[in-house]
Amino acid sequence: MKQLSRILAAVDFSKPAQAAFDHALALAQSHGSELTVVHAVPPDQSFGWRARARMALVARLRQRAAASNVVLKVSVQHGGPARVILLHAHARHADLVVLGTHQRTGLDRLRAGSIAERVTLGATQPVLIVPARSTTRAQATFDNVVAAVDFGPASKAALEHALLLTRGTNRRLTAIHVTPGPRSAGVPSHSTTVPPSWYRFGVTGHQPRLIGDAWRKLNDSLPSSLDPNTQVRARMLSGDASTEIARLASDIDADLIVLGVTRRGVVSRTVFGATAARLMRVSDRPILAVPQTAAATASSRLDHAALAA
Repeated sequence: MKQLSRILAAVDFSKPAQAAFDHALALAQSHGSELTVVHAVPPDQSFGWRARARMALVARLRQRAAASNVVLKVSVQHGGPARVILLHAHARHADLVVLGTHQRTGLDRLRAGSIAERVTLGATQPVLIVPARSTTRAQATFDNVVAAVDFGPASKAALEHALLLTRGTNRRLTAIHVTPGPRSAGVPSHSTTVPPSWYRFGVTGHQPRLIGDAWRKLNDSLPSSLDPNTQVRARMLSGDASTEIARLASDIDADLIVLGVTRRGVVSRTVFGATAARLMRVSDRPILAVPQTAAATASSRLDHAALAA
């Protein structure tokens, strides 16, 4: 597997974009990656809009990259942000796209839309989304990862990447599946160095058959062997998927949430529905959105094992 060689970060004048650049720079420095920052000038403004502020921003980013010994390329283009980001991600064959999200809700979201959602749905490479209210510092490795599992093909790709991310000593992966229904405290979690028969725990109360079947599927979704140094846990919860995933990630102080996006360019819609879109608006943890196609190209496009080295 090769390391990350090309990272693309979307930047503007906002705090989420600054946090996204921090994460991209940390990854680029750790893996010797080429870092490209893309800035989109709104299509309803002239190209000279906020030119001085833009020049000052670029100068600061170049200074920080130089101090970190990172090769930095800068591209400024007129157009809608999501379109510009996707255009450069495809043209430059980026291994990873990093961007921030304002986590707008209500009328603000309806008016402005979500750039992060549109990029996630259109990207062919994993997208790291840094929320506006992120509570985690920029880092090059992830020691405590939550993987959302709904048993679809995209979910499989996400779980594979999460397992690669957490290879190594004292790293932890928590696979979570949420069944629909009233919120519950869930059933016991378990940690081990080999795939356990997680569903052997007694399940009583709400929807025992549904939960029991989910335990079996969760067990079957893991490979036959795991890195013996990685702690693997399973959690089964009931309620709204995005709410429960965000709550669990916060409770265990996770560094990252990993989930899948389908090949059709639509967020996986089995148990989770539009979970990814909602999770982007409520999570205080970075989210790695993995396209379904990444399952077949993980070894050639993005070395997540290197991320965990």
